Amino acid sequence: MHHSAGINGTPPFCSTCSGTCTANSGCTCATTLASCLPDSQTCLLNSTACCLSGLSWYPPLACCIEEPYCTPACLSDEVCQYANSTAVCAANTTFYQTLDLSVQNLSAIVTCKGSNMTVSVNKNLLEALHYNPAASTLSQYTCTGAVVSTLEGQRVYSLTVQSSYGTCGNTMTKNATHVKYTNTLNIPGNISNGIITVSNISAQFSCTYNITMETSLYTVFNPVLSTQNLNTGSTAGEAATTLAAYVSPTYTDPLVESQMQNVAVGSTLYFGMSTTFADPAFVLRVEQCFSTPTSDGSGSVKIQLLQGGCSSTSGPSIQVVENGDSKEVRFSVTTFAFRGFSNVYIFCDARLCNTASEKCSSCSSSRDISEGTAQFTLGPFIFTALDYTDNSAISHGGLSFTLLLGSLLSLWILLLSEIV
Repeated sequence: MHHSAGINGTPPFCSTCSGTCTANSGCTCATTLASCLPDSQTCLLNSTACCLSGLSWYPPLACCIEEPYCTPACLSDEVCQYANSTAVCAANTTFYQTLDLSVQNLSAIVTCKGSNMTVSVNKNLLEALHYNPAASTLSQYTCTGAVVSTLEGQRVYSLTVQSSYGTCGNTMTKNATHVKYTNTLNIPGNISNGIITVSNISAQFSCTYNITMETSLYTVFNPVLSTQNLNTGSTAGEAATTLAAYVSPTYTDPLVESQMQNVAVGSTLYFGMSTTFADPAFVLRVEQCFSTPTSDGSGSVKIQLLQGGCSSTSGPSIQVVENGDSKEVRFSVTTFAFRGFSNVYIFCDARLCNTASEKCSSCSSSRDISEGTAQFTLGPFIFTALDYTDNSAISHGGLSFTLLLGSLLSLWILLLSEIV
């Protein structure tokens, strides 16, 4: 059962030539480097990697055999056979012919997890019906890369796509509370000798999610955001954290980049930050936020927005809704302009806060704000002063002329005092 005469010139057993076996090069003789057949105690890998082409490792006898042997064992709708001289599990066409199954019996398994959706289809049924699921694509035909796995007792091909508008041809519908993404899985037929015997399959699939501050960012093109990895110290896990701008107090309507250049002075922007760090002992805390007209945050013109975790009294109207209580931070800013400058940049320093040892939602900090923090930057914004001869513009801004002018004068006086 070890081998039959004539296989690759009837190589010797490894024990007769001081042979050794490695996963990369198989079994070779120590002196001649010729291939050898593993025998007693020479294949410690216990794997077909030790066997010559066309042979399979047989664990019960710890040797190579000519019959195909698959490890792990094939599923009930598969047979073990050689493909390119390697034993693999393949679809058992006789099994499906006996059951008289067709494409009508095909169903997709859709998994909606986190920010991804995955569609999976039965590999063996499709191959038995002369389809090529390995070449499946999504609506956008460049989105390929189906992978094989076992799911719910089936061998499946799966494609995963990010749940975001436009990605790989995703379409989107949403209401006030939910967003639904839809795509199409395209499965081509096999081409044998230039002949196609079946029609391509196109099947829609979708996932529906609750709209949250984080998931809403996937519902638009080019949202205004900044992403950093926060320092987790000695705690395991990733802490990908995002600061984004929103246009409504629900924090589910992201501001997009095309809107950054024309925001009315005196209107309200909402800023939300969230982290993926899962450890329940930690919450997200913004230590400070400030604004400058320069992209690197330098210069003497600077307004403090948040300080010590709470709103600053020296700048424009700031409302902190949530900070240091959960994995999210929310605050709003009444928009403003710097006299003599076009651009406005916003900088925020954030960190993970351990609720077991710190007062994470307090309005002060005993720490150096640079300790363990990461800085997030949004901008440039152009906050445009309203045309007060245009009553519709005044209404749009949401502030009366007197109140808005008073707030701008106060802001300019503040800036001039800081410069001096």
